[in-house]
Amino acid sequence: MKKIILTTIIAIIATVGGFSVVYKNLNQNEKNSVISTNEKLEEKNIYHTEYQTSYSFDLKNLDEMYDNHEFIAIVHIDRLNPATTYREKTDEYIKPYTSGKATILKTLKGNFNSSEITFLRLGGIVSYTDYEKSLYPSAREKLNELFQGDKTTTFVEDKSKDDIDIEDGKTYLVYMNRDNEFHNENEYTIEAFEYGLREVNLNTNTRSLNINSNEILIKNNKTNEYESIDKAVSKEISKQFVDEIKE
Repeated sequence: MKKIILTTIIAIIATVGGFSVVYKNLNQNEKNSVISTNEKLEEKNIYHTEYQTSYSFDLKNLDEMYDNHEFIAIVHIDRLNPATTYREKTDEYIKPYTSGKATILKTLKGNFNSSEITFLRLGGIVSYTDYEKSLYPSAREKLNELFQGDKTTTFVEDKSKDDIDIEDGKTYLVYMNRDNEFHNENEYTIEAFEYGLREVNLNTNTRSLNINSNEILIKNNKTNEYESIDKAVSKEISKQFVDEIKE
């Protein structure tokens, strides 16, 4: 495995719905080529980069996670798009991100206009040349000093340290925000890295909107164990399941 550890520590002062980790490169005018979701990449051609992040609140604190995200839901991932660094909405290059479509199975916080949403999430595999476009010139120079190879056949997987990959067809508890200037209509950013994307294990084969606490376990990405609702989420969320059962 080829890995480049980027020592930059990125401070995220507040979650406002857009990517707080943004590398603008306004001198690049050509848009990115993207990797097909069906394209199989050889591991030897992939460089793995990771960065460390710091939030203004404690991601491990369930109550603070609830307070600092406007939209929380259980969703099913219907489709993942190829990762890219170009953001058409704002016409800029940012850190690699993955987008896709999802179905909301249960709303836990916020008002959604539709059960079908689109989303963005930091992290993904992009071509080396596309990754370069997302960097400041100084960072690009340092990366090129470390790199020796053919850029046309090399790819970069970029993600936060300890983050997990989002997978097509799975069900997750997600913490999201959005901003009208950054997002398209009915589009949201899944935030908080491995704390904001937690796989859900349903003890049922149905994608039911009436999910109760007896049917659901949520994965702890640090221990890799599944937890009950009362341990996995804040009291504001867990009481919603209790109230439904009483009804």
